Amino acid sequence: MKGKRPKLLLIHSSDELYGSDRILVEVVDALREDFEILVWLPTDHQDGKRRLFHLLRERQVSVEHVDMPILRRALLNPRGLGRMLRLAPRMLKLIRGAHADQVYLMTSACLLLAPLARLAGVARATVHIQEPWGKRESLILRQLARLTQQRIAISQMVAQSTGFADQDICVVNNAVARLDRANPPRKLQLERDAFERPSYVVASRWAAHKGHETLLRAWEQADCPGFLYVLGSAPDGPHGVDIAALVSRHVSRPETVKIIGQVDNPQDWFESVDAMILPTDTVEGCGLVPIEGFRHGKAAIVSDSGGPGEVVNHGKDGWIFATRDVPALAQILRSSTKNDLSALGAEGQRKYEEKYTPERFKETMREKMSGVLLGR
Repeated sequence: MKGKRPKLLLIHSSDELYGSDRILVEVVDALREDFEILVWLPTDHQDGKRRLFHLLRERQVSVEHVDMPILRRALLNPRGLGRMLRLAPRMLKLIRGAHADQVYLMTSACLLLAPLARLAGVARATVHIQEPWGKRESLILRQLARLTQQRIAISQMVAQSTGFADQDICVVNNAVARLDRANPPRKLQLERDAFERPSYVVASRWAAHKGHETLLRAWEQADCPGFLYVLGSAPDGPHGVDIAALVSRHVSRPETVKIIGQVDNPQDWFESVDAMILPTDTVEGCGLVPIEGFRHGKAAIVSDSGGPGEVVNHGKDGWIFATRDVPALAQILRSSTKNDLSALGAEGQRKYEEKYTPERFKETMREKMSGVLLGR
Protein backbone atom coordinates (compact mmCIF):
# COMPACT_ATOMS: atom_id res chain seq x y z
CA MET A 1 0.00 0.00 0.00
CA LYS A 2 1.28 3.42 -0.89
CA GLY A 3 2.52 5.38 2.15
CA LYS A 4 1.14 8.67 3.35
CA ARG A 5 2.33 11.61 1.31
CA PRO A 6 4.31 14.38 3.07
CA LYS A 7 2.45 17.65 3.49
CA LEU A 8 3.59 20.74 1.59
CA LEU A 9 2.41 24.19 2.68
CA LEU A 10 2.74 26.43 -0.39
CA ILE A 11 2.57 30.18 0.33
CA HIS A 12 2.10 32.77 -2.41
CA SER A 13 2.03 36.56 -2.52
CA SER A 14 -0.94 37.26 -4.86
CA ASP A 15 -4.24 35.94 -6.14
CA GLU A 16 -4.04 36.85 -9.83
CA LEU A 17 -3.07 35.05 -13.04
CA TYR A 18 0.14 36.70 -14.15
CA GLY A 19 3.65 35.24 -14.34
CA SER A 20 4.40 34.06 -10.80
CA ASP A 21 0.78 32.94 -10.35
CA ARG A 22 1.03 30.79 -13.47
CA ILE A 23 4.22 29.20 -12.15
CA LEU A 24 2.47 28.36 -8.89
CA VAL A 25 -0.04 26.33 -10.91
CA GLU A 26 2.81 24.51 -12.64
CA VAL A 27 4.48 23.78 -9.28
CA VAL A 28 1.21 22.39 -7.90
CA ASP A 29 0.67 20.22 -10.98
CA ALA A 30 4.26 18.96 -10.77
CA LEU A 31 4.19 18.02 -7.07
CA ARG A 32 0.63 16.96 -6.32
CA GLU A 33 1.34 13.27 -6.89
CA ASP A 34 4.10 13.25 -4.27
CA PHE A 35 2.76 15.76 -1.73
CA GLU A 36 -0.44 16.62 0.03
CA ILE A 37 -0.59 20.32 -0.87
CA LEU A 38 -2.18 23.20 1.01
CA VAL A 39 -1.96 26.64 -0.66
CA TRP A 40 -2.22 29.93 1.23
CA LEU A 41 -3.01 33.07 -0.79
CA PRO A 42 -2.96 36.61 0.66
CA THR A 43 -6.03 38.68 1.46
CA ASP A 44 -4.49 41.98 0.32
CA HIS A 45 -3.45 41.33 -3.28
CA GLN A 46 -6.24 40.03 -5.53
CA ASP A 47 -7.47 40.87 -9.01
CA GLY A 48 -11.14 41.17 -8.03
CA LYS A 49 -12.14 37.77 -9.39
CA ARG A 50 -9.73 35.65 -7.30
CA ARG A 51 -8.78 33.83 -10.49
CA LEU A 52 -5.93 31.83 -9.01
CA PHE A 53 -8.04 30.74 -6.03
CA HIS A 54 -10.80 29.41 -8.28
CA LEU A 55 -8.35 27.75 -10.68
CA LEU A 56 -6.79 25.83 -7.80
CA ARG A 57 -10.22 24.87 -6.50
CA GLU A 58 -11.08 23.52 -9.96
CA ARG A 59 -7.97 21.35 -9.67
CA GLN A 60 -9.29 20.12 -6.29
CA VAL A 61 -6.35 21.67 -4.44
CA SER A 62 -6.84 22.81 -0.84
CA VAL A 63 -6.51 26.61 -0.88
CA GLU A 64 -7.24 29.31 1.69
CA HIS A 65 -6.96 33.09 1.94
CA VAL A 66 -4.81 34.11 4.89
CA ASP A 67 -3.85 37.56 6.21
CA MET A 68 -0.07 37.21 5.99
CA PRO A 69 2.99 39.46 6.38
CA ILE A 70 4.06 39.78 2.74
CA LEU A 71 6.99 42.04 1.85
CA ARG A 72 5.50 44.77 -0.32
CA ARG A 73 7.19 48.04 -1.15
CA ALA A 74 4.11 49.97 -0.02
CA LEU A 75 4.53 48.47 3.47
CA LEU A 76 8.19 49.36 3.91
CA ASN A 77 7.41 52.17 6.34
CA PRO A 78 6.89 52.29 10.12
CA ARG A 79 3.15 51.72 9.89
CA GLY A 80 3.46 48.85 7.40
CA LEU A 81 6.29 47.18 9.27
CA GLY A 82 4.32 47.46 12.50
CA ARG A 83 1.34 45.76 10.88
CA MET A 84 3.49 42.89 9.58
CA LEU A 85 5.06 42.49 13.01
CA ARG A 86 1.64 42.27 14.65
CA LEU A 87 0.68 39.45 12.25
CA ALA A 88 3.68 37.35 13.24
CA PRO A 89 2.29 35.61 16.38
CA ARG A 90 -0.89 34.57 14.60
CA MET A 91 1.07 33.32 11.58
CA LEU A 92 3.36 31.30 13.83
CA LYS A 93 0.32 29.60 15.32
CA LEU A 94 -1.23 28.96 11.89
CA ILE A 95 1.96 27.42 10.50
CA ARG A 96 2.24 25.14 13.52
CA GLY A 97 -1.39 24.16 13.06
CA ALA A 98 -0.85 23.27 9.41
CA HIS A 99 1.45 20.37 10.44
CA ALA A 100 3.43 20.69 7.23
CA ASP A 101 6.57 18.69 6.52
CA GLN A 102 7.82 21.47 4.29
CA VAL A 103 7.02 25.11 3.50
CA TYR A 104 7.35 26.35 -0.08
CA LEU A 105 7.59 30.13 -0.50
CA MET A 106 6.55 30.96 -4.07
CA THR A 107 8.18 34.41 -4.29
CA SER A 108 10.81 36.49 -2.50
CA ALA A 109 7.99 38.61 -1.07
CA CYS A 110 7.03 35.59 1.09
CA LEU A 111 10.43 35.37 2.77
CA LEU A 112 9.20 36.91 6.05
CA LEU A 113 7.56 33.53 6.57
CA ALA A 114 10.92 31.73 6.54
CA PRO A 115 11.89 32.56 10.15
CA LEU A 116 8.34 31.84 11.29
CA ALA A 117 8.44 28.42 9.62
CA ARG A 118 11.68 27.66 11.43
CA LEU A 119 10.24 28.80 14.77
CA ALA A 120 7.16 26.65 14.09
CA GLY A 121 9.36 23.59 13.78
CA VAL A 122 8.85 22.92 10.06
CA ALA A 123 11.70 20.67 9.00
CA ARG A 124 12.49 22.23 5.63
CA ALA A 125 11.69 25.26 3.52
CA THR A 126 12.15 26.19 -0.15
CA VAL A 127 11.98 29.64 -1.73
CA HIS A 128 11.21 30.06 -5.44
CA ILE A 129 12.86 33.32 -6.49
CA GLN A 130 10.99 34.77 -9.45
CA GLU A 131 12.30 38.32 -9.56
CA PRO A 132 15.80 39.83 -9.61
CA TRP A 133 16.97 41.37 -6.35
CA GLY A 134 18.28 44.91 -6.24
CA LYS A 135 21.50 45.59 -4.34
CA ARG A 136 19.86 47.13 -1.28
CA GLU A 137 16.96 44.69 -0.93
CA SER A 138 19.28 41.73 -1.40
CA LEU A 139 20.97 42.54 1.92
CA ILE A 140 17.73 41.66 3.73
CA LEU A 141 16.38 39.00 1.37
CA ARG A 142 19.63 37.03 1.37
CA GLN A 143 19.60 36.75 5.16
CA LEU A 144 15.99 35.58 5.14
CA ALA A 145 16.69 33.13 2.31
CA ARG A 146 19.53 31.60 4.34
CA LEU A 147 16.80 30.26 6.64
CA THR A 148 15.60 28.01 3.80
CA GLN A 149 17.21 24.73 2.79
CA GLN A 150 16.65 25.22 -0.94
CA ARG A 151 16.60 28.24 -3.27
CA ILE A 152 15.22 27.92 -6.79
CA ALA A 153 15.68 30.73 -9.32
CA ILE A 154 13.76 31.03 -12.58
CA SER A 155 16.76 32.21 -14.63
CA GLN A 156 20.51 32.63 -14.46
CA MET A 157 20.05 36.39 -14.23
CA VAL A 158 17.80 36.04 -11.18
CA ALA A 159 20.18 33.57 -9.55
CA GLN A 160 23.13 35.92 -10.02
CA SER A 161 21.20 38.87 -8.55
CA THR A 162 20.82 37.06 -5.22
CA GLY A 163 24.54 36.87 -4.53
CA PHE A 164 24.37 33.18 -3.65
CA ALA A 165 27.14 30.91 -4.90
CA ASP A 166 26.20 28.46 -7.63
CA GLN A 167 26.15 25.54 -5.21
CA ASP A 168 23.65 27.35 -2.93
CA ILE A 169 21.00 28.07 -5.55
CA CYS A 170 19.65 26.16 -8.54
CA VAL A 171 17.99 27.35 -11.75
CA VAL A 172 14.80 25.66 -12.93
CA ASN A 173 13.42 26.90 -16.24
CA ASN A 174 9.77 27.86 -16.16
CA ALA A 175 7.17 25.97 -18.15
CA VAL A 176 3.71 26.80 -19.41
CA ALA A 177 0.72 24.62 -20.05
CA ARG A 178 -2.94 25.13 -20.83
CA LEU A 179 -4.65 26.71 -17.83
CA ASP A 180 -8.17 25.59 -18.69
CA ARG A 181 -7.67 21.93 -19.48
CA ALA A 182 -11.30 21.42 -20.46
CA ASN A 183 -11.24 24.18 -23.11
CA PRO A 184 -8.29 24.13 -25.54
CA PRO A 185 -7.19 27.45 -27.07
CA ARG A 186 -9.29 28.58 -30.01
CA LYS A 187 -8.48 30.94 -32.84
CA LEU A 188 -10.31 34.22 -32.52
CA GLN A 189 -11.84 36.15 -35.39
CA LEU A 190 -9.52 39.13 -35.70
CA GLU A 191 -9.90 42.21 -37.88
CA ARG A 192 -10.26 41.39 -41.57
CA ASP A 193 -7.03 43.18 -42.50
CA ALA A 194 -5.16 41.02 -39.96
CA PHE A 195 -5.03 38.31 -42.60
CA GLU A 196 -2.76 40.56 -44.67
CA ARG A 197 -0.77 42.38 -41.96
CA PRO A 198 0.96 40.97 -38.88
CA SER A 199 -0.91 40.92 -35.59
CA TYR A 200 0.73 41.14 -32.18
CA VAL A 201 -0.30 40.78 -28.56
CA VAL A 202 1.21 42.36 -25.45
CA ALA A 203 -0.03 40.70 -22.25
CA SER A 204 1.11 42.03 -18.88
CA ARG A 205 0.13 44.29 -16.03
CA TRP A 206 -0.41 47.87 -17.16
CA ALA A 207 2.45 49.18 -15.06
CA ALA A 208 4.89 51.92 -16.02
CA HIS A 209 7.96 49.67 -16.13
CA LYS A 210 6.32 47.15 -18.49
CA GLY A 211 7.16 49.30 -21.52
CA HIS A 212 3.74 50.00 -23.04
CA GLU A 213 4.74 53.57 -23.86
CA THR A 214 7.95 52.37 -25.53
CA LEU A 215 5.91 49.94 -27.61
CA LEU A 216 3.28 52.47 -28.66
CA ARG A 217 5.89 55.05 -29.66
CA ALA A 218 7.66 52.38 -31.74
CA TRP A 219 4.31 51.34 -33.22
CA GLU A 220 3.81 54.90 -34.45
CA GLN A 221 7.37 55.18 -35.80
CA ALA A 222 6.80 51.93 -37.72
CA ASP A 223 3.68 53.48 -39.34
CA CYS A 224 1.26 51.26 -37.39
CA PRO A 225 2.36 48.11 -39.25
CA GLY A 226 -0.50 45.76 -38.38
CA PHE A 227 -2.76 45.17 -35.40
CA LEU A 228 -1.73 45.31 -31.76
CA TYR A 229 -3.89 43.74 -29.05
CA VAL A 230 -3.32 44.86 -25.46
CA LEU A 231 -4.29 42.41 -22.71
CA GLY A 232 -4.07 42.93 -18.96
CA SER A 233 -5.13 45.50 -16.40
CA ALA A 234 -3.65 48.21 -14.22
CA PRO A 235 -2.35 47.17 -10.79
CA ASP A 236 -3.63 48.71 -7.60
CA GLY A 237 -1.74 51.75 -6.40
CA PRO A 238 0.10 54.60 -8.11
CA HIS A 239 2.15 52.63 -10.63
CA GLY A 240 -0.56 51.82 -13.16
CA VAL A 241 -0.71 53.40 -16.61
CA ASP A 242 -3.68 54.52 -18.68
CA ILE A 243 -3.34 52.57 -21.93
CA ALA A 244 -6.12 54.49 -23.70
CA ALA A 245 -4.40 57.79 -22.89
CA LEU A 246 -1.07 56.47 -24.19
CA VAL A 247 -2.70 55.35 -27.44
CA SER A 248 -4.34 58.75 -27.84
CA ARG A 249 -1.06 60.53 -27.17
CA HIS A 250 1.27 58.48 -29.37
CA VAL A 251 -0.66 56.64 -32.10
CA SER A 252 -2.01 58.46 -35.15
CA ARG A 253 -4.07 55.47 -36.25
CA PRO A 254 -5.67 54.29 -33.00
CA GLU A 255 -7.86 51.80 -34.84
CA THR A 256 -4.76 49.59 -35.20
CA VAL A 257 -4.45 49.21 -31.41
CA LYS A 258 -7.17 47.18 -29.72
CA ILE A 259 -7.38 47.49 -25.94
CA ILE A 260 -8.81 44.17 -24.78
CA GLY A 261 -8.19 44.30 -21.04
CA GLN A 262 -8.41 41.33 -18.70
CA VAL A 263 -9.58 38.10 -20.34
CA ASP A 264 -10.52 34.71 -18.92
CA ASN A 265 -8.35 32.75 -21.36
CA PRO A 266 -5.39 34.75 -22.73
CA GLN A 267 -4.19 31.68 -24.56
CA ASP A 268 -6.95 32.21 -27.13
CA TRP A 269 -5.09 35.38 -28.08
CA PHE A 270 -1.69 33.71 -28.07
CA GLU A 271 -3.12 31.15 -30.48
CA SER A 272 -4.58 33.80 -32.78
CA VAL A 273 -1.83 36.38 -33.38
CA ASP A 274 1.47 36.21 -35.25
CA ALA A 275 3.83 37.22 -32.44
CA MET A 276 4.13 38.12 -28.76
CA ILE A 277 5.78 41.35 -27.59
CA LEU A 278 7.43 41.89 -24.21
CA PRO A 279 8.70 45.51 -24.22
CA THR A 280 9.73 45.82 -20.55
CA ASP A 281 11.74 48.99 -19.81
CA THR A 282 13.56 47.68 -16.73
CA VAL A 283 14.18 44.04 -15.81
CA GLU A 284 12.27 40.78 -16.20
CA GLY A 285 13.24 37.77 -14.16
CA CYS A 286 12.03 35.27 -16.73
CA GLY A 287 10.90 34.96 -20.31
CA LEU A 288 7.47 33.52 -19.57
CA VAL A 289 5.84 35.58 -22.34
CA PRO A 290 8.13 34.25 -25.09
CA ILE A 291 7.73 30.73 -23.69
CA GLU A 292 3.95 31.21 -23.97
CA GLY A 293 4.43 32.31 -27.54
CA PHE A 294 6.71 29.41 -28.40
CA ARG A 295 4.18 26.93 -27.04
CA HIS A 296 1.70 28.25 -29.61
CA GLY A 297 4.27 28.45 -32.41
CA LYS A 298 4.54 32.23 -32.26
CA ALA A 299 7.58 34.47 -32.58
CA ALA A 300 8.68 36.59 -29.62
CA ILE A 301 9.86 40.21 -29.70
CA VAL A 302 11.46 41.14 -26.38
CA SER A 303 13.62 43.81 -24.80
CA ASP A 304 17.00 42.78 -23.39
CA SER A 305 15.57 43.04 -19.90
CA GLY A 306 17.30 40.00 -18.43
CA GLY A 307 15.41 36.70 -18.32
CA PRO A 308 13.80 36.98 -21.79
CA GLY A 309 17.26 37.17 -23.36
CA GLU A 310 17.95 33.69 -21.94
CA VAL A 311 14.91 32.33 -23.80
CA VAL A 312 14.93 34.11 -27.17
CA ASN A 313 17.63 33.43 -29.76
CA HIS A 314 17.85 36.69 -31.71
CA GLY A 315 17.05 36.18 -35.38
CA LYS A 316 16.23 32.49 -34.95
CA ASP A 317 13.00 32.34 -32.93
CA GLY A 318 12.41 36.02 -32.24
CA TRP A 319 13.99 39.44 -31.94
CA ILE A 320 15.70 41.22 -29.05
CA PHE A 321 16.01 45.01 -28.83
CA ALA A 322 17.69 47.23 -26.25
CA THR A 323 15.41 48.39 -23.44
CA ARG A 324 13.67 51.70 -24.21
CA ASP A 325 15.16 51.71 -27.73
CA VAL A 326 12.13 52.96 -29.64
CA PRO A 327 13.82 53.16 -33.10
CA ALA A 328 15.19 49.59 -32.77
CA LEU A 329 11.76 48.18 -31.91
CA ALA A 330 10.18 50.27 -34.68
CA GLN A 331 12.62 48.78 -37.20
CA ILE A 332 11.72 45.25 -36.11
CA LEU A 333 8.01 45.98 -36.44
CA ARG A 334 8.41 47.78 -39.75
CA SER A 335 10.41 44.99 -41.38
CA SER A 336 8.56 41.93 -40.04
CA THR A 337 6.21 40.04 -42.35
CA LYS A 338 3.73 37.32 -41.51
CA ASN A 339 5.97 34.77 -43.24
CA ASP A 340 9.01 35.92 -41.26
CA LEU A 341 7.13 35.65 -37.98
CA SER A 342 5.74 32.25 -38.91
CA ALA A 343 9.24 30.86 -39.53
CA LEU A 344 10.52 32.28 -36.24
CA GLY A 345 7.52 30.85 -34.41
CA ALA A 346 8.17 27.38 -35.80
CA GLU A 347 11.72 27.49 -34.41
CA GLY A 348 10.33 28.71 -31.08
CA GLN A 349 7.91 25.79 -30.92
CA ARG A 350 10.78 23.35 -31.40
CA LYS A 351 12.63 25.02 -28.55
CA TYR A 352 9.54 24.79 -26.34
CA GLU A 353 9.29 21.06 -26.91
CA GLU A 354 12.96 20.63 -26.01
CA LYS A 355 13.16 22.81 -22.88
CA TYR A 356 9.92 24.27 -21.56
CA THR A 357 7.21 21.60 -21.44
CA PRO A 358 5.29 20.86 -18.23
CA GLU A 359 6.62 17.30 -18.39
CA ARG A 360 10.23 18.48 -18.22
CA PHE A 361 9.34 20.97 -15.45
CA LYS A 362 7.54 18.26 -13.49
CA GLU A 363 10.47 15.88 -13.72
CA THR A 364 12.92 18.54 -12.52
CA MET A 365 10.73 19.81 -9.68
CA ARG A 366 10.00 16.32 -8.35
CA GLU A 367 13.73 15.59 -8.31
CA LYS A 368 14.57 18.84 -6.50
CA MET A 369 11.80 18.54 -3.93
CA SER A 370 12.33 14.89 -3.11
CA GLY A 371 16.00 15.60 -2.58
CA VAL A 372 15.31 18.42 -0.16
CA LEU A 373 12.67 16.47 1.76
CA LEU A 374 15.00 13.50 2.16
CA GLY A 375 17.94 15.73 3.05
CA ARG A 376 19.97 14.88 -0.03
